[in-house]
Amino acid sequence: MSLSPGTRLGPYEILTLVGAGGMGEVYRARDTKLGRDVAIKVLPESFANDVERLARFQREAQVLASLNHPSIAHIHGIEDAGGMRALVMELVDGDTLTVRLQRGPVPLTEALALARQIADALEAAHERGIVHRDLKPANIVVTHDGAVKVLDFGLAKTTSGFGPSSDSSQSPTLTVLGTRDGVILGTAAYMSPEQARGRPVDKRADLWAFGAVLYEMLAGRPLIEGEDVSEILAHILTKEPDWHRLPPNTPVAIRRLLRRCLDKDKKRRLDSAAVARLEIDDALSFPSADDVASSAFPWRRAAPWAISAAVVTGLIAVGVARALTPGPAAPAPTSRFAIVLPPTQLIPSILLDRDLALSPDGRYLVYRVGGSVGGGPLALRRLDQLDAHLLPGIDNARAPFFSPDGLWVGFIAGTELRKISIAGGPAMTIRGNVATAASPSWGDDDTIAFVSSAGLLRVSAAGGEPTVIARFDENTMSGFNFTSMLPGGRGVLFTIKSRGTWFTGSNDSQVVVVDFKTGQRKTLIRGGSSPQYVPTSAQSGYLLYAAGETLFAARFDLGRLELRGDPVPVVEHMAMAPSGAANYDVSRTGTLVYVPAGAAGSRSLVWVDRAGHETPTKVPPHAYALLRLSPDGTQVVLADPTEHRIWIWDVARETLRALTFGASEDGFPIWTPDSRSIIFNSNRAGAFNLYSQLADGSGPVKRLTTSPIAQFANSMTRDGRQILGAEFTAASLLDIVVFSAPSSPSEAAPASTAMPFATAGYVVRTPAVEYDAIVSPDNRFFAYQSTESGRAEIYVKPFPPSRDVRWQASTGGGTSPVWSPHRRELYYRDIQNAVVAVPFETDGMTWQAGTPVKVLDPKYAAPTDMFNYDMSPDGERFLMLKEATAADQTAAPTQMVAVLNWIEELKQRVPTK
Repeated sequence: MSLSPGTRLGPYEILTLVGAGGMGEVYRARDTKLGRDVAIKVLPESFANDVERLARFQREAQVLASLNHPSIAHIHGIEDAGGMRALVMELVDGDTLTVRLQRGPVPLTEALALARQIADALEAAHERGIVHRDLKPANIVVTHDGAVKVLDFGLAKTTSGFGPSSDSSQSPTLTVLGTRDGVILGTAAYMSPEQARGRPVDKRADLWAFGAVLYEMLAGRPLIEGEDVSEILAHILTKEPDWHRLPPNTPVAIRRLLRRCLDKDKKRRLDSAAVARLEIDDALSFPSADDVASSAFPWRRAAPWAISAAVVTGLIAVGVARALTPGPAAPAPTSRFAIVLPPTQLIPSILLDRDLALSPDGRYLVYRVGGSVGGGPLALRRLDQLDAHLLPGIDNARAPFFSPDGLWVGFIAGTELRKISIAGGPAMTIRGNVATAASPSWGDDDTIAFVSSAGLLRVSAAGGEPTVIARFDENTMSGFNFTSMLPGGRGVLFTIKSRGTWFTGSNDSQVVVVDFKTGQRKTLIRGGSSPQYVPTSAQSGYLLYAAGETLFAARFDLGRLELRGDPVPVVEHMAMAPSGAANYDVSRTGTLVYVPAGAAGSRSLVWVDRAGHETPTKVPPHAYALLRLSPDGTQVVLADPTEHRIWIWDVARETLRALTFGASEDGFPIWTPDSRSIIFNSNRAGAFNLYSQLADGSGPVKRLTTSPIAQFANSMTRDGRQILGAEFTAASLLDIVVFSAPSSPSEAAPASTAMPFATAGYVVRTPAVEYDAIVSPDNRFFAYQSTESGRAEIYVKPFPPSRDVRWQASTGGGTSPVWSPHRRELYYRDIQNAVVAVPFETDGMTWQAGTPVKVLDPKYAAPTDMFNYDMSPDGERFLMLKEATAADQTAAPTQMVAVLNWIEELKQRVPTK
């Protein structure tokens, strides 16, 4: 029953009827108290005794009240008067999108502007767990100034009593009860396939409807048409969209967005309105190079560290736009610039996997922050902008890589393969049991190549059971790494390296390709690693690979999977690890980003007491990454991973001197209990084995272990006869072992540096990464870190390891354990790099952790998670690494180099013909 003008509902005076629908009539009314016009939605009288509909009417009010967004109509309250219940809402002056579409297609720029606002509204709702389920043009109002208001959020979808409709595609909300799986809710032409089947729905149903609305705005015709509702539902389930209806000027990014929104398989459908908004932003922001060139940079928001690069960055936007936008036949010039990283977003000093990736279109750069071997946060940056932001909820990522459409970032976390939208949202697990020291790759067929203990595999990006590409060769004990999928599902490039030489500079690695058509495997390059293919045409391009801190390129026939010429060096002094990992990536549009060799930041040493008071030292700033204080507190051993040197700082004399020299890579030092000698690992004889050197530099360097496996020393027992450390194998990565010396009463502990040590056995061995094994002061326990849970945590086990028991010390992630010399406290760095103390109780046999308490703020450097701080022998002060000020910098700042349109330079240096 309609309300007459002048009828009062509390303070609201009815002015006129605006519209009617299945859930009530909507009136324009005057708020006599506040002097404003509002919209009043009155529940039909026939529903007054329907408990379910009253509950849904109440729920709509609660849903609208929880949403505060400029593109969603606001609710002012609920009014009960005269036996009627009404919603009081914002009055939106304008036409529905249905009315606008009656005039024909919406021009591209206008349609994208409207769609962006709709996506923004959906994003806000989805963040609060609200799914619209009935998005359609009739529920979208466009005001006279072009603003969007989305209506009917949370409205119940059950209606009845409707007569025939002249337009079935615009039929009111449907309810079809009695299906086996539930209820069909929605409006016919905008239903997702799962809605049409009566299946449960989530936010992906809204993304389908969003795609249908955007398609209709551009095409001027509904996505799905039919004579009646049943025909429309059948077409939703069986027919594909007619993409030819889209106007010719529809950007490729928008066509891709529509295809992802309108995928009938919801597992493959876009599931983030934020990603849709970003795609539209890109289409609006990059219409031409001129538009980009005229844009202004946010100078006031630029951090001080970025101002020095702002002039260069001001040219980057133009260069990126020109590199990404089709232009005249003449090639755009190649341009270089430095990406200077803020102190809080430094890349790792020690390279194990590739730490960066470019999106295929060259617009986005993702890189790993922090030095934890167990992983760290991921920073995402557009190349034409100054700032990067951290992807949410990630603190243990490694080896990032992009999806072919650039909308997802894949990465390894612990032993799991995961992915996250570049717009944020929770990360999703694709597959477990993935080898940590491996760089996966995402192919055009939406499968991901990765390495596990079973060999080289590939799996659907949606998850499921993987298939085997190649198995490890047990006869040669070789393992795989650094995968790179070829375009068009043609095959995959990867590296083969002997398992015993992962951490050596040995050039025994090979670049290999597997042909997906035939399953055959062939070697392309000997003595190279980290391959990547860069296309220049449909069937040819360049094979890139790294060797000796140099990037090489050779012409490559994609059809025959063969080299067509000799390799040529194209980039020198590029960051590269002994494992073969190289920090570079090239987009399909020809943009190159790489990390220069030795581009690490300088750090100084400071003493910090438990109250946070600092006392500086006179240690010259340098790219230190690891430190250990001698047991007597008189000396500090420091490791520099950029020069692969070990240094000794004399605390009393305030002098710094190099302990090791030469071309070998020396690192990971520890002290012997008598403070006289340093034990470290080195590849001077091949594999990384353990060596010792007297701290005063006298006497020869002595080899302690002989093994084809890479070994690391972590700590030594008080009698000097056992070393807790780690060994690396391709099959199980880093595991904790005990190295023991021969037992003889005539040998004194100081002689330990001359005695041979041998592996006595593994004490922690899992598919995850374990290291940093630190013996407790009473020699009864040892602490270590492990990624077995999916991220690095600190655990404690008995020592000697006579019982298979462990206790977790950290909560929410932890690295770098250090025991207090006197207190019953164990320290570690949390995921923000704060120093945390864990009090504990022990009876000598069992160990029980108390509640962790933060001791020092996370303002001190943690370039690695191996021994990046230590405690004084009296237990009162911490020795911390601190990023040096600009005036103190003696090494190159942490940075990357970007080269726009590098493909043209590559063609000049390595001609395609």
